[in-house]
Amino acid sequence: MGCASSNTAHDKEELKKLNDLAEINSSETQLRATLLIQRWFRRWRAELEIRRRCTWTIFQTMEYASENEQLKLYNFFNEIISGLPDAFNAMQNEKNDQIESVEHFSKLSNPDYVMIDPDYNGPDLAFPIDEKQIKTLIDAFKDKKVLAAKHLLVLLAEARKHYMKIENVQYMVTSIAGKITVVGDLHGSLDDLLMIFFKVSILLFSLSLLYPNSVIINRGNHEDVIMNKRYGFTTELVKKYGVVANRISKGFEGVFRVLPLVTVVDNSVLICHGGLSDITDLQYINEIPRHKYASILRPPSKRNDEGEDEIDLIEWRQMLDLLWSDPKAALGCEPNTFRGGGTYFGPDISAAVLDKHKFKLLIRSHECKPDGYDVVHDGRVVTVFSASNYYEAGSNLGAYINLGPSHKPQFIQYSATENTSQLPLYSRVSKVESSALRDLRTKMFANQGRLQAAFENYDPEKTGLITMAEWTESMNSVLNLDLPWRTLRAKLVEQDEDGKIKYESCFKDGALEGNIANKQVTETIYRQRNILETIFRLLDTDNSGLLSREELRAGCELLAKHNGSISLSAEELDNLVDTMDINKDGEINFNEFLESFRMVDNKFASTNGAV
Repeated sequence: MGCASSNTAHDKEELKKLNDLAEINSSETQLRATLLIQRWFRRWRAELEIRRRCTWTIFQTMEYASENEQLKLYNFFNEIISGLPDAFNAMQNEKNDQIESVEHFSKLSNPDYVMIDPDYNGPDLAFPIDEKQIKTLIDAFKDKKVLAAKHLLVLLAEARKHYMKIENVQYMVTSIAGKITVVGDLHGSLDDLLMIFFKVSILLFSLSLLYPNSVIINRGNHEDVIMNKRYGFTTELVKKYGVVANRISKGFEGVFRVLPLVTVVDNSVLICHGGLSDITDLQYINEIPRHKYASILRPPSKRNDEGEDEIDLIEWRQMLDLLWSDPKAALGCEPNTFRGGGTYFGPDISAAVLDKHKFKLLIRSHECKPDGYDVVHDGRVVTVFSASNYYEAGSNLGAYINLGPSHKPQFIQYSATENTSQLPLYSRVSKVESSALRDLRTKMFANQGRLQAAFENYDPEKTGLITMAEWTESMNSVLNLDLPWRTLRAKLVEQDEDGKIKYESCFKDGALEGNIANKQVTETIYRQRNILETIFRLLDTDNSGLLSREELRAGCELLAKHNGSISLSAEELDNLVDTMDINKDGEINFNEFLESFRMVDNKFASTNGAV
């Protein structure tokens, strides 16, 4: 992060000598000056690259830590819910059931009772779909128009029928078209998708219904009901489709469950979303009833004759490792504890699995890369990430792969944000760096009390100073982020003339204005937001983005079961809903839920004289 150059004084002295020699030997001076400028420039570019890589590391480390935290939260609250009263379990049955019938999804996706608004001005669809309709969809989505719920339900039903006919492992050949284009993670970016289609001269998504032998989709880790709730997809459906959002959500779930898992090109190249493990077996994978897995993060279970739940852990591991694993430089295979799912697999594992199946190459996605792609494991594992500007405008390039009969990947890089790509390199790096540091400072503020305690533990004399080693250890232990803290130090905290860390300066930009109690309350909300959001989503059984009285009553039954002192009558519950319902529409949205927590915590802090 912008290291000071130790050679600056030497360079200035050398430049002075060059000036003194200017009149003696002009040509030699010019040569030496040129070499000096080149050295300065290379050093400047190297320092800029260090800043860029460090910034990207902040973004990725915080993303993976958040994934892990959210997975633990979801599993924790699901375990609580498993012991809920029968009434609440009944509400959860449809939500938690992993094995749904074809008839179930067909019924949910039935558009007969969904009307199109008379004022609807979006695209119309009729099946079988054709290229003209695809072009209409592209134009509509560019204009931010929303496809009518009735059309979307039909599309999802048709897509489900299509994918149910396909095996878990698909096979393609390059001999027909001469090449295959491999696209990695897009994370819903329409701009990146259109950029790719423009460059390879085909239309949007082409809807594999229109080109079933040309457009192949593998399931990724986000085609998952838990991930949909956690990262905003379900919320977006609620905003766009209101009362029918739950049916549409179920329609997407029906398609996600039956998406194929793996594509094999020319019997030589394996393509999947995540990666491999020491148990990966394609023949086994091809026999898995993939429709059982509404979520890859929780294995489906079935009741045996003794009334006990049985889980096929080997089958689940095959699915989980395929969608959640990441390559590593070290040998071996170990749990991917950083993400909370899948494995880290080394070059020996890659070689063993690829050789076993007589494959040359693995192409996967699942990880954002600064340049849009990465090649590891002696060239046999390729990562391609197609969502440019994933963390922030200018944070990374997107890429896709053209793969011909030689099976040597040709990488095409791009950025879908023209304004950012036109900025000078220094401005782009500085802009992205500021965003990453802002996110990191937010995380620091959310843990200000714990950080302060960790710092003071090394400073019993209350001098306000600790060593660099003590500061980095405190940051690591409290934030649990594996970051280059020594490199980041200059951007986060001040030092005195002896090199000691002035740890109070950590919070100069993060601390909020106001009294101490308010700061404590706000810090608590920042830190507990993930927990509150997980509770809210689990209570929101119809995925509407709102809590009804019935859903809130079920939540109170949960609290009553685990805390005997809590008991609410119907009248008391209505009064509670009225208090939480700030806009008085009869339901509780997440902001109202969060505000209720803030008010209660604020009252607690004031009453107890929080310091």
